[in-house]
Amino acid sequence: MAVGCVHGEFANPEILQQVLDFKQRYKPELRFDLGDLVDTTAFRSGARGTPDETRRPEPDEFAALRWIERYQPTHQVFGNHDWRLVELQGSPNAIISYAAGKLWTSITDALRKVKARTKDYDFEYGAFEIGGTIWTHGCWYNESAVRDHAEYFGAPVVMAHLHVPQQVQGRTRAWSTSFCTGTLADVPALKYSRRRRATSRWGHGVVWGEVSDKSAQLWLSSCEKGGTLRFPL
Repeated sequence: MAVGCVHGEFANPEILQQVLDFKQRYKPELRFDLGDLVDTTAFRSGARGTPDETRRPEPDEFAALRWIERYQPTHQVFGNHDWRLVELQGSPNAIISYAAGKLWTSITDALRKVKARTKDYDFEYGAFEIGGTIWTHGCWYNESAVRDHAEYFGAPVVMAHLHVPQQVQGRTRAWSTSFCTGTLADVPALKYSRRRRATSRWGHGVVWGEVSDKSAQLWLSSCEKGGTLRFPL
């Protein structure tokens, strides 16, 4: 199973529980988290001078650690929100550098505890290739991003990043049915995105299925924001 874009303190608790119930019932051997464990609201560049700048990181940290503990990903790809913490450790502001480093260490320690394999946030190398499928957070953000990722890798892709649960066929010689998992966040809580029309497409989703050495048969269970996920098994 694969999910992504939990966004820490902004996670939707009802959706998280539905995902965890599915995990508990079917006990998948591979559990991908495709990034954005945390939202890092106060760390984003656009937060300066806004109320977001005053948001303390502790609730974000606690929520991410609790999610890792409960979901126990076997494979973790870091997302752009997570990667802010890596980049900001080089900040000339010592307080920002220290806070980013502390939060990053806390998250990576939790992932080591559950023995998750990890990949950095990187458009080329930030992906697992399992079952003939690329599992990644994703770097490009546009209407054709899922298709573009499939065509870049020349293979089926399962990604997060876009917050739009969808299934798309890549224009590749080999069959490349690809997916975006959507988000597990409480969409209205992500207030910095509320002025974008594209946000109306956001929703929740889980990609799940069977994976062999060379291929995967996958499905997407999705719902509108705040809805109910169905797993017709």
